[in-house]
Amino acid sequence: MKNFFIPTQQNKYKPYLLRKIALVAYSLLLVFVNSFGGVFGIDQAQASNITPSNIISLTNQERSANGLNTLKDNSKLAAAALAKANNMFEEQYWDHFGPNGETPWQFIRAEGYDYVYAGENLAKGFQTAEGVHEAWMASPTHAANIMSANYKDIGVAVVQGVLLGKQTTLVVQMFGNLTTEVASATVGTTKTTTSGGTVIGTEHGDIKSIMITSPSQSSISTDPGINVKGEVTNSDGEYTVQVYDQSEVVGETSSNSSNWEFDKGSDWSEGSHILKAQIKGESTVSEKVDFTVDSTPPQISTSSISVKLSDDVYVLSFKIDDTWTDLRIINGSVTIPVTSENKTEIIVEVPVKGLGNKVVIMASDLQGNIAQLDITEYFPDEGSSKGASIFLSLTNANVGDQISIGIVSLIFVLLCIEIFVYWKKGKLKDITGDLFTIGTWWLILTIAIFNGFTGLIN
Repeated sequence: MKNFFIPTQQNKYKPYLLRKIALVAYSLLLVFVNSFGGVFGIDQAQASNITPSNIISLTNQERSANGLNTLKDNSKLAAAALAKANNMFEEQYWDHFGPNGETPWQFIRAEGYDYVYAGENLAKGFQTAEGVHEAWMASPTHAANIMSANYKDIGVAVVQGVLLGKQTTLVVQMFGNLTTEVASATVGTTKTTTSGGTVIGTEHGDIKSIMITSPSQSSISTDPGINVKGEVTNSDGEYTVQVYDQSEVVGETSSNSSNWEFDKGSDWSEGSHILKAQIKGESTVSEKVDFTVDSTPPQISTSSISVKLSDDVYVLSFKIDDTWTDLRIINGSVTIPVTSENKTEIIVEVPVKGLGNKVVIMASDLQGNIAQLDITEYFPDEGSSKGASIFLSLTNANVGDQISIGIVSLIFVLLCIEIFVYWKKGKLKDITGDLFTIGTWWLILTIAIFNGFTGLIN
């Protein structure tokens, strides 16, 4: 048996478990587990780029491409989504409705969002935001929420934890509308004038006009990557539009229809902009449009965060700039609204009893920019040591990750044994090249434990 693990004369000083055929077997097993494990029920949980902003961006891209209004990130819906995710971890359930009668609507109303229309999408176990969005769009009921004209606002939470015995990533997407007004399609429509039920066509001639339809005059955008859109009348064939900011040309775009759209290719800077559009090579110029980019959320000073125990409450204090209009502490599934005369130095009492699995500061400004800061680490964890926490995270890891971790750990131990044996014999330099090759391969394997492509929606 030791010939499998230790360099000996019988195995020609190359353990069987470090030979080429063994390395090939490890590689094939890791590819199978991390790429196709979900097909055979091996759960995958690692998340790479799933963030609320990515989910919202994909949702709005889908809506915009289909002529629907884009949804505004709403701090109350974001808080409701976070509280719902925390509640699922606390109560250990995977559903829109909890075991104690919890409903999506109670979380939304608890944040003070008195909706007329509301909806919720759930997902877990995905690796990418694109994977989540594609799965939702492939489901008629989830796609109906994403594409509903009833909604104006959106809030998303992405939380990692142990659910039903498995380490996973939960995504909660909540939609809402505070009014009875619903959106209508605007992209790709053609404006006409009617009289007595008869459509009067646009008169064609040598006079052309151009206008900017988005952003609108005096608007404020929280998206620094906003595209400029517009219309041209009486234009035959392809034309090119030059877009100006102040007096400087920032780019151009071509179109062969009445609608055009300009992607700057980089973010607009924070602050005010004065746009105009001109048909290249002609004197046709649009009216100027003033708009402002404000994408910076309230800034929370991490260095100022302090948590002190006082009787049966934790006294949380921190500093934040005075741009916030809505500030709350999400303690697990419970929200603590913050009202303070001093808008920069905040003091909040968090009950010791019922301290949630996560504590998050959520702040938003007048434009809807949202800042979220997880401050769970500032609260003492009296129930476990760091070592126990690490052990718990490993034992609760999904099966795919456990297999991957087991393989890379075995290879590491075998390499250490081989180095020790050759070092004792004074022949370590004889295997330098072999160690470098296997060591590099081992590093690649450790990266493989972050792969995975499966997930669930609800």
